Amino acid sequence: MTTPRTILLESAKVFDGRTRDYSTPSNNERSRKSHARKMRSPFPPRQPFAVVVVVVAVTVIVVLAALSRGESATAASASPGSVTFTLFDNGSSKGGVDVTLSPSDFRESPDAPGESFAVDMSRRIRVSKYNATEPVVATKAFREDGEHVTEYRQLEPDSEEGENVRRRVYLVADGLEFVWPFVSLGHRQVVSPSVLRPASEDGGPVTIESMSETPRVFRVHNICSEDEARALIENALSLTGDKAIKRSTVGEDDVTETRTSENAWDSESDAAKVLITRSFNLTNIEETAGKRDGLQIVRYYPGQGYNTHPDYFEPSRGVAEDFDFNPYSGGSNRFATVFVYLNDLADEDGGFTVFPRAPSIVPKRNVPDEALNMFQPHTWQSRVTEKCYSSLAVPPKLGTAALFYSITPDGRVDPSSHHAACPLIRGVKWGANIWLWNRQRYGEIRTGDPRTLLISNEADEDVYITWERRDNGVVPPGRTVHMNTFEFHRFKAHFDGYKGKAFDEYTVESEPHEQSWAIRRPRVITIEDTTNDEL
Repeated sequence: MTTPRTILLESAKVFDGRTRDYSTPSNNERSRKSHARKMRSPFPPRQPFAVVVVVVAVTVIVVLAALSRGESATAASASPGSVTFTLFDNGSSKGGVDVTLSPSDFRESPDAPGESFAVDMSRRIRVSKYNATEPVVATKAFREDGEHVTEYRQLEPDSEEGENVRRRVYLVADGLEFVWPFVSLGHRQVVSPSVLRPASEDGGPVTIESMSETPRVFRVHNICSEDEARALIENALSLTGDKAIKRSTVGEDDVTETRTSENAWDSESDAAKVLITRSFNLTNIEETAGKRDGLQIVRYYPGQGYNTHPDYFEPSRGVAEDFDFNPYSGGSNRFATVFVYLNDLADEDGGFTVFPRAPSIVPKRNVPDEALNMFQPHTWQSRVTEKCYSSLAVPPKLGTAALFYSITPDGRVDPSSHHAACPLIRGVKWGANIWLWNRQRYGEIRTGDPRTLLISNEADEDVYITWERRDNGVVPPGRTVHMNTFEFHRFKAHFDGYKGKAFDEYTVESEPHEQSWAIRRPRVITIEDTTNDEL
């Protein structure tokens, strides 16, 4: 950066009217020697006092003008009728751009609240979506505390933080989901009560603590009350028959030596329903039965754990070869995992959720001698145990949760999200985890109680309906068909035949008994929909 002294000297050289004489030596010998000395000097010759005064005045004016440009955003945010906030790409902690808007600049979109604002803001920064044609359009915007921005007032500063603390707004590309920003290690963000109310009135607000940017990992505080945790455990212990707690499996109900815990499934108890909804709210993913695998209650005894593994799916030979697991291309996958700890354990008891592919922690924790002696060398248990005390790991504390993303903010599978359940050293560990999908999930067919579904085709051409990838009839334009179905059944809508790419989907919910699915042609949204005058 050029220093003020250099600026002054360079300016003096410009404004010195005698600089043209420097190239014309005098016939006088002393003048030639003086001229030579001046040419050897790194500085210009002395200037008349009046010139220096002019130069200083001009320099001060230039500096003040630059400072005023830097302060213009602050002045705008403070002026009546306008607000300034900082705009970011989805999940980003860098590259924010300050934007100043007045109420008239905020376009309303009654059919899709907040969409017009997000589209308009897509002109201000680059919105990310892997492998998408540029420029990418955002259709949703979220505040730093998780609120979906649908009204101008949400851009105003938080009164508790002060007028000078600007809101941060994050743009989410069409078809993707909001990812909480990392900001910095240890950063704590209170979740807006309108997004997620505290688990108990005396437990404080729900707060997310940043633990890692890649993989994206947070520790969530106050997401579950002690009473709720107790209810989940008691319900799991009360189940009998096929629903009773039993040895955990992997994949298609395979019992393996790499996962040695026990588990039961609970999506029906009051406590389970509350925690499922709370997890959807925490991630800002719309809650439907088709976007979750169910709430799993897990129990670990000493020596039990789960080797390093991903939560996301990938197609493999003979399995899901025709299923699109890439959210960036319109596919679906396990987007985020919420693992809630239902009891307390000390650090020396083990039971952490560890991320071996995350950067190592400094300083490392000491591995308890009891843990070193519990397993044979070179086993997965011994390797994971060592990682638990040298890598990023979320400790099991009652009422907290590990929130981590299997998908990056731009829609790609994140290999760094591999994780493990550290083998338990002492005591008993209880947890509850739920996997949340960005769209209709992949998995086995589930059938519940009978339901009725009314399917209306509001598009201008035939819509082909599939059920679990099987042909299920055609709905002509403007027609409504009545279908007898069951809870949890999954349907997709296609143009141009049953094999065409699905553009809409519906999962039958538990309530109400009679449900409706209105199928509309997808809208194509571009930045060109907004003119410069509207901004």
